[in-house]
Amino acid sequence: MTTRSFTTAFWSMCVGFALLVIADEPSQAQTGTITGTVVAAQGEAPLAGASVSVIGTVRGAITNANGVYELTIPPGVYTLRARMIGFQSMERRITVRAGQLLTVDFQLPPGALLMDEIAITGARTPRTVDETPVPVDVITSADVRSSGQFETGQLLSFEVPSFHASHQTISDGTDHVNPASLRGLGPDQVLVLVNGKRRHQSGLVHVNGTFGRGTVGVDLNAIPTSAIERIEVLRDGAAAQYGSDAISGVINIVLKQQTDALEVNTMAGLTGEGDGETVKTDVNYGFGIGERGYFNISGEFLNRERTNRSDTYTGGIFASDGAGDEAELAARGLTRDDFSMKTGQSEAIVGAAFFNSVYPLDEASELYAFGGISHRNGVATGFYRLPHQEERVVFEIFPNGFLPQIHTEIDDQSVGAGIRGNRSGWDLDFSVSHGGNSFQFNIENTVNASLGASSPTTFDAGRLSFRQTTGNFDAVRIIDTQGALRSLSLVLGAEFRIENYQIEAGEDASWQLGNGGTVPGEDFDTTSTGAPKNPGSQVFPGFQPSNEVNRFRNSISTYAGLEIQATEEFLIDVGGRFENYNDFGSRLIGKIAARYEVAPNVALRGAVSTGFRAPSLHQVWFNNVSIQFLLDPVTGELEPSRVLTANNRSAVATAFGLPPLDEEKSVNISAGLTARPVPNFSLTADLYRITIDDRIVLTSRFSDSDPTVAMLLEPFEASGVGAAQFFANAVDTETFGVDLVATYVERVGDGQLTLTGAANFTNTNVERTNVPSSLLRGFEETIFDREERNRLEDALPRQKASIGAQYTVDRISFGAQANYFGSVEYKPTDPANDETFDPKVLLDLNFGIDVMTGARLVLGANNVFNTFPDRHQISGNLSAGRFPYSRRVTQFGTNGGFYYARLQLTL
Repeated sequence: MTTRSFTTAFWSMCVGFALLVIADEPSQAQTGTITGTVVAAQGEAPLAGASVSVIGTVRGAITNANGVYELTIPPGVYTLRARMIGFQSMERRITVRAGQLLTVDFQLPPGALLMDEIAITGARTPRTVDETPVPVDVITSADVRSSGQFETGQLLSFEVPSFHASHQTISDGTDHVNPASLRGLGPDQVLVLVNGKRRHQSGLVHVNGTFGRGTVGVDLNAIPTSAIERIEVLRDGAAAQYGSDAISGVINIVLKQQTDALEVNTMAGLTGEGDGETVKTDVNYGFGIGERGYFNISGEFLNRERTNRSDTYTGGIFASDGAGDEAELAARGLTRDDFSMKTGQSEAIVGAAFFNSVYPLDEASELYAFGGISHRNGVATGFYRLPHQEERVVFEIFPNGFLPQIHTEIDDQSVGAGIRGNRSGWDLDFSVSHGGNSFQFNIENTVNASLGASSPTTFDAGRLSFRQTTGNFDAVRIIDTQGALRSLSLVLGAEFRIENYQIEAGEDASWQLGNGGTVPGEDFDTTSTGAPKNPGSQVFPGFQPSNEVNRFRNSISTYAGLEIQATEEFLIDVGGRFENYNDFGSRLIGKIAARYEVAPNVALRGAVSTGFRAPSLHQVWFNNVSIQFLLDPVTGELEPSRVLTANNRSAVATAFGLPPLDEEKSVNISAGLTARPVPNFSLTADLYRITIDDRIVLTSRFSDSDPTVAMLLEPFEASGVGAAQFFANAVDTETFGVDLVATYVERVGDGQLTLTGAANFTNTNVERTNVPSSLLRGFEETIFDREERNRLEDALPRQKASIGAQYTVDRISFGAQANYFGSVEYKPTDPANDETFDPKVLLDLNFGIDVMTGARLVLGANNVFNTFPDRHQISGNLSAGRFPYSRRVTQFGTNGGFYYARLQLTL
């Protein structure tokens, strides 16, 4: 099916639905209205903010200041549920007739202190996290506001033990986009939604030596925390519900809906080492539209300075062996610290604005829209180019060498709009969303050494970008089973997606050898031996015209499911999805999940699903020449190598024997227990096993030290290429794990104490390396070496846990959380350089006080004891003081403690 034909068919269906929603004027003959009050059983005080929902549907309402609610629903028999924190929930069985005004009041007895967070992710109909057949975490608005983390990725990392993200260093673009993991899997194996709609990926693919190498994920930090109402994290395979990428789970970010309040937050802090100064200011405001509409907007500014965790450089400066360095340093008035690499967190200046809105059309339908923009300027550095490295330095410009800088401009835009409503007993939702991310590389404080003294010191090295347009049509209907089942919901839907990936070349000087000629000494500068100096901008050569890409693809899918509440104790959810991609074909997947309450407030749950992940356009088409510092097996030193990443459809990939990429295929099995033995204590435990076949990775590097490789790389000789790497379906993996989550709430004195505990234990093993039969003979071990295996198996902690306490009384709150990070292991190609970094515990503290009405001051510390990971002990890994901490495996970053003050104003 062509892009034009399937798009025309989809849009025809969607336009028809839109016309149906607008034209089909609801009437009292078609629907009934339910209204009533929710009050406390003792004293009958109205309960404002209580939720009233219709079990098995997406319909619900929140009570106003007088405890009054109202909702419209088609005729039928339903179960209505009322909830409020600090009270026991209550259900009422009702019959609604066409045109009827039905009054249903609730009197809730005191009881449960726990917050019954409502989640839709993974269940199509609202349920509490204890009621879902698969594990779902809900990070509430209170959690977001009280967190000491100021970026969305780091917020998730410290709130959800099965999620991991931290800042990387000396990794080109990855310094600016954190690779994230859920349940130990890759950044591209978790699906991110905003308001339930698919979020676009970053334009950047990670190709350097960090965790997540070879993957592309969503830039979570492009979504400001000030715009977030709550975050739902589904920890289970969900590709059958949401499509490609949802192998490890789904993260749904729900934007704020509040009205009639202006919130202003200002935070400032710095690290325990006295650097990394951070200032953040955000504003949120919302106003109502009609009785149930709203418009909410957030703006945010963040200035995050860089950190430096390098030691004093101890290697050769003016001579490779260091001879005469001290005398020369003294003569030039320099010290060894002037040659530090400054490894650590990158600098970032971020501006963002997001909105979320609903406009009621009538009693049964509404328009909605949401979206946002963000712009981020980042600065990171690479390896210092030293004076003795004459092939990399132009002494007329930088007589003492130089520390090159990668300046990035990351622009992110998204907008979504739709119509949802009820017609003829169907809850219908049609939406279209569009988003994109671009990543501009500007290289500064550097040279193209082959240009000699005429070289610029600033280069436009090119741009990466990714855009995505998605259309969704969802329908949910309650099926009347005449009392045979408690409820039965039918779910139907369709989705189309159009994706576009682009690589734009940098300016000629950012990649050329000299001025593009071939006469030594005239067209390019040479070293004292007569060899040409290095071409392209040092630290990051620009994308060449031959690298330029502008590729599109489309997909269309349909899905169906049944959510069956057979009895009050037994729930079963089944679903299937068919998806077709125009560039590699069709896939059919399915899922079955169930929950059974074996005793009052104790339930077993489990799920089995198949899934897939289509190769991203980035993985199929990315290509460039990058500078990567690799360990020289003879000298034991890190030496620069120009590495070709050839796109999967290129002639050179074919010559090496790499076949076209296929999709990843997964099977996810989970089983768990939920328990609430008393109203103020809840516990969930979930086991899981995830197998992934044909997992897409970036291969190890094929070096031109082999004559066959050297011959195949001859066309790239002018770019100085000495090695090549490729994307391939190279491995099969198996992941086992368990998640534990517990919450306890108790009234202590005049206040409330909340205790939380959570833990994740996970282990990923590479079960098989897939060597293509067409691969060049003799390179079977090269396709996926020991260090690449290390990135999948050992680069993240296998254990991660947290224990927290929060006490609130009157105007004061106290909070403490201990975070445990298990050990990580570094296993490079040479086993002599293996190192293990021990587990660590970080303690976070916060104290808040209402200094006056509408003004709250919070003082806090993340990692109050300024704890760092273990330092390198092996000289080759320390690299003459450049890397005291590992940049290949990571527990929690290398910033150390962060101490802050925050002022929160509500007007």
